[in-house]
Amino acid sequence: MEFFGVGLPELVLILVLTLIVVGPQRLPEVAAQLGKAMRDLRRYTSGINKDLLDAVQELEREYKELKGELRSVSGELLQKAESLGRDLTDVSDEVRRTLKIEEPQARAAAEPTQAGGNGASHDSGAAPPIQTTTDEIRNDVALEPRED
Repeated sequence: MEFFGVGLPELVLILVLTLIVVGPQRLPEVAAQLGKAMRDLRRYTSGINKDLLDAVQELEREYKELKGELRSVSGELLQKAESLGRDLTDVSDEVRRTLKIEEPQARAAAEPTQAGGNGASHDSGAAPPIQTTTDEIRNDVALEPRED
């Protein structure tokens, strides 16, 4: 049987030396003080251990809460990003449809002015016909991500 790496013969030798140094009358008193010191040390270490375990449990609880909140927020952000993507796709499709519809009208309006017209003069207050092509408009309305 060993106690902290000290066998029975070594333990007996320590007790005999303690008896010689302390004396038989003070040995019970020293043993009681030593026992009390050991109890206080165990109580102190168990208190520290309990405090550390409580702190670790609280950190784990906070970690789980933050992880849940992060998952919730990331899910919401993904939903909003998908919704925004759908909205942008819808707008892009609408712009493309509008450009395809206006392209023949723009060409029809541009043909008389390009051919010299029929000799009719324009009102001085009227705006000149639009001379841009759909490719120019598409370049102006390019749907590229902005770097803000």
